[in-house]
Amino acid sequence: MIDELERKEQELYNRLQELESVTVADPSTVDTSSPDDRHTVRSIAASSPATREGASLSFIAHLFSDANWRKSHATLLRTLADAPGTDEVSIAPCSLPSAVETQMLFDKYLSWAHIQNPFLLRRSVWALHQRLFNGQGTSTKATSHDLFRAFMICAIGGVLPYRNKLHHRHPEAYYNAALQHLGAEFLTRGLDSVQDLLLICRFGIYHPIGTSIWDVVRLCGRLCIELGLHNGTDIRGDLLQTQLRRRIFWQFYLIDRYSSTTLDRPFLIDDADIETKFPVEVSDEELEAASQDVQSLDSLNFTREPNVQNEMTVFFISVRLRQISSHIQTEFSKLRRKISNTRSKHLLAGHVHVVMTKLLRELKDWRNRNPIIQEPSCLYETQEWYDLLIARERLSVLRRAIDLVPKVNGSPPKEILTVFLGSALETIERYHIICQKREMMTHTRSYFHMLFTAGLSVMYCISVSKKITQEDMRASYQGLLRCQELLNSVARQLPDAKSYVSVFEALHRDVSQRLWPNVRDMSVGLPVDLALGFPNDIRNFNGRRFSPDLGTSSLPNTLGNMPDFSINRQFFDQSLQTRTGLLDPVSQFAVPGQDGNEISEEYQDGSSANWALLNYDSLWNMESALGQYVYGDPTNPSVMDGFEF
Repeated sequence: MIDELERKEQELYNRLQELESVTVADPSTVDTSSPDDRHTVRSIAASSPATREGASLSFIAHLFSDANWRKSHATLLRTLADAPGTDEVSIAPCSLPSAVETQMLFDKYLSWAHIQNPFLLRRSVWALHQRLFNGQGTSTKATSHDLFRAFMICAIGGVLPYRNKLHHRHPEAYYNAALQHLGAEFLTRGLDSVQDLLLICRFGIYHPIGTSIWDVVRLCGRLCIELGLHNGTDIRGDLLQTQLRRRIFWQFYLIDRYSSTTLDRPFLIDDADIETKFPVEVSDEELEAASQDVQSLDSLNFTREPNVQNEMTVFFISVRLRQISSHIQTEFSKLRRKISNTRSKHLLAGHVHVVMTKLLRELKDWRNRNPIIQEPSCLYETQEWYDLLIARERLSVLRRAIDLVPKVNGSPPKEILTVFLGSALETIERYHIICQKREMMTHTRSYFHMLFTAGLSVMYCISVSKKITQEDMRASYQGLLRCQELLNSVARQLPDAKSYVSVFEALHRDVSQRLWPNVRDMSVGLPVDLALGFPNDIRNFNGRRFSPDLGTSSLPNTLGNMPDFSINRQFFDQSLQTRTGLLDPVSQFAVPGQDGNEISEEYQDGSSANWALLNYDSLWNMESALGQYVYGDPTNPSVMDGFEF
């Protein structure tokens, strides 16, 4: 039996070599890149960690391959090649606001940021307020640590009110004031020091902090390990303190996993080395009441009503998703090594398929387990936010798969490219839906990273596709307009994102002029609400083909239609579901090569690719540069430089 399989494999391998030799002999498919260009690709890729296959954005080189585009945007490229930093005006430190205003900001922190990130105790926040004001209307003399923490809570709590014009003081004024109260003992306070570092990381999600979040969270992790938070040591007789230690560790884990996966960098601690358990799903008050009768946190037994949230509900949802993203990172790292070491190149597509299927199933299971909170009080309790999270992680899986899957003349298999396109469009649409909840949400650097890469993914798909349906071209046209509109909206809140928006707009114009030359002005002529133009594009993409057991009455349509590749192995042989009812002006333009819906040869990867752009290291390292933008600028002097660990 084994001999027969080996013989069959050898026959297939020989046949594959014959086909490849025929392809090379065919002048219509020959790779026209010069030897120098190909050498540039290899040398740059080898020297750049961000361009490793499977790191999730190495495929975007195609978008920057046109020499004329590079020549006309040389200044833009040089600007982006500089180390990313902030162009916001420096904000002067401020004084602590009145007791009433501080209470408002503390309350906003607890009702918003704390819901997803409960690494402080509510009672400790209000005890801090009591110490600061002592029941009076003005602040009393306080310790430097109390002032640092108060300013940090005000900085985070002030983000949403300031952007919604409900608070007059810039959050960075509070942050810069907090930095004035960093003392030499900043890293010597045990759990307090870890909490203080986590506060800095959280603020860095919204505003520049003068250093890299990745560096700060690694320092935070070293403190966690030094304190034994990773090994699950309980504080006997103090359930609340044990609970807090677990909450702090898993908060570090959450930020470490997200920053490391975004930057394609190693985790500080491997999942296999983590022994501490999750916090228990009870409120602080319930824990205190149980402390008299129970000595061990894990021996608590509370009966919960379904879909009724408590202190830990959203936190658990977030941490479990980070465990999956950690798995995504490690699985594709293993796959990358396996691919580099295998001789049987014809088996690579199967390896990628298996890993991709397993990870997408994990994401589907995560979404199915999420509770439905009847009256959400903040964004983190809404179903729309969970839909956005799974769309983002799904796109992450597919981006990595696209990087590793074998390609013919630079183009991946049509079937996975089709699913990739649908996933990128879904991510853009999900973020647009979230943006309608203006009073609940605000833009962040990580959202910008997600949008930017989703837009690049759409451009990539329509650029390298040999054949593409007219409906998919329409959806892509509309999705890119929507993405550019959203990116500009983000840049209005985050001015230091403007250079990336300029690059996106330039790429968008280039792709549009090639694929949609009959549409002269991309910014006019579409419905005010683009969703009216393709109401079912995102919701139903691939919907007809996926296994019916995936849908549940409690989930949105998109999740019900999510693919299970292990059940439906024909996914690689199908295309996006035909869309109907497109009432937008997009129908006025023709798809290139409309008879067969073929993309013209001059725009396919094999014939026009000029890889000289890779000499712009920072631009080719788009994932790295954008990741550094998201998590801070490591070229700036670190606020932590003055401390010895």
